[in-house]
Amino acid sequence: PIPAAKPPAKSNVGEVSAVHADGTCDVALVCNDAAAGGKCGSQCRALTGPGSLVKGLVPPQWQIACSGCFGVNLPHALPKLWCLGCERLLADGVQFRRAPAVGDSAYDTSLCLDCYGKLFSKTQREPLLAVLQEGAPKLLQSDFALLTWRPEDEREHDDFVQCTECERWYHFVCAHYPSPGQLPRTWRVESELFVCTRCERGRHASPRLLALQTRRATDLPTCMLSDAMEASAAEALKEAGVSLPKPLVVRVASRKRLLFQAVKELKQRYGGGYATEFPYLSQAIFAFQEVEGRDVFLFAMYVQEYDADCPPPNTNRTYISYVDSVGYLASKPQGQRTAVYHALLHGYLQFAASCGFEHAHIWVAPPTAGVEYIFHGRPADPRPPMAVEVLRGWYERMLRGAEEKGIVRSWSTLEEHTSGLTSMRDFPLFDGDFFPDKVPEILERAEQSSSERRESPRGEKGKEKGKEKGKEKG
Repeated sequence: PIPAAKPPAKSNVGEVSAVHADGTCDVALVCNDAAAGGKCGSQCRALTGPGSLVKGLVPPQWQIACSGCFGVNLPHALPKLWCLGCERLLADGVQFRRAPAVGDSAYDTSLCLDCYGKLFSKTQREPLLAVLQEGAPKLLQSDFALLTWRPEDEREHDDFVQCTECERWYHFVCAHYPSPGQLPRTWRVESELFVCTRCERGRHASPRLLALQTRRATDLPTCMLSDAMEASAAEALKEAGVSLPKPLVVRVASRKRLLFQAVKELKQRYGGGYATEFPYLSQAIFAFQEVEGRDVFLFAMYVQEYDADCPPPNTNRTYISYVDSVGYLASKPQGQRTAVYHALLHGYLQFAASCGFEHAHIWVAPPTAGVEYIFHGRPADPRPPMAVEVLRGWYERMLRGAEEKGIVRSWSTLEEHTSGLTSMRDFPLFDGDFFPDKVPEILERAEQSSSERRESPRGEKGKEKGKEKGKEKG
């Protein structure tokens, strides 16, 4: 990668003004300060020299630069690598083992050295195979190469696309050009004619490609839920005397009917007294705001809704599994993200209650350093990861506000909510949550505790009392 010079250095980005028969060309320098958008002040011009003519450039001196940002390379976020066994994030410079994809899998198997050792250990192999891909048992030690993780070596840079009319080159991002690899193959976007904004788009531009480039958040379909959340945010901001330069746009971007299979150990324990599966509606809810002419995706939440047709203990429960945001909200006065996001959550909870849901569960745990829930490519933040106490306080303030407005009747911690339960089958579990994987461990501890009580020398009366207590705990 060759970085373009940045002010106050002399510009090395120019616009071709003439191409000669001997293969050389002349260029007029432009300000390559992306922040100025090529339109800099007198002080910047004096330093960078835009407008100067450079003649007779030979091909080895050429390097394509983006006509949108005047830069050569637009780096993507640094890639991250997790061990497939323990799901630990691998640090820069750490050695690991990687084997090629096996069978129908499209992914390599990357393991930290600890999990690699466990995979070929007689005593620890089976538990690890349970969490790896189906083809893992076929892997041999010779399949794994010893590598060193260097994320900078794996970093990708944005691709270029050329305007059909003026032949200028643009980064995909700068041109709002949709990456063909992220679209259905049948769309064949790469075969469509691209025309940049400097040229007359209506003449040769592909209508379908143009529609993709100019699509807005408001073009996504609305629904009763998105309307309710938008209205909740607007009302809360009005009450607080906060204004937004551009309104908030809320959309349900994904809605799918899914099945959460019962945890095997619970089904074995309770048989017909426990459901085989729990149907739910999975929804991804996004919020956007127009900032400097572009729609910015700044808030997201994923929910699982287990309605009246879902068997107990999940009946009429909604689970807010993820909430994430980035700090690009524009407001007057500034710094109103909490007010807006609390209002969005209030809007969701109020709508869920109107649909018959009686309980809402919220997972309150910030991601560990280097791990993100939804916005995985966010700018680097020098601040330390948010503490659990801080995030919990944020949600508690949200819930107190919802209680004051009559949206929530009462709220409690998980420990308080489950203190009266006498059986694990009454404990609600949700797809992808923390607890389903912990059920075997919880049941094993319960059985061990019950066994110890039965075997303790407390006399016949004590033994009988212990047996009754064990039955009560189910």
